Amino acid sequence: MSESIRELGKIRETVLSTGLDISYAYDDLVFSENNVFILRFDDRIANKLYLYFNSDCFPDEAKIFTTRLSISGKIGGFQIVKSGTFSLNQKEDSEEIEIEFQS
Repeated sequence: MSESIRELGKIRETVLSTGLDISYAYDDLVFSENNVFILRFDDRIANKLYLYFNSDCFPDEAKIFTTRLSISGKIGGFQIVKSGTFSLNQKEDSEEIEIEFQS
């Protein structure tokens, strides 16, 4: 994995356009409040972000969030690519959470 500088300030502005904030950022992932969506950085293309919605998110809401993120992302110099859904599962006998991405 290549080392790159994550522009979290610009990403936060993009996320705020949805009415949500960033709740957590780790490595190449940025989680929105209430885990509605995740943005994943592309380590090869600095301005490219992959968008995944929680599998519990209603399609109409996802469409609105996608539009807002795309417009705000473009202003911030990012390309937002809708990439699928995700679910969060607690590992058995552990407090760890596992993220499962679906295309």
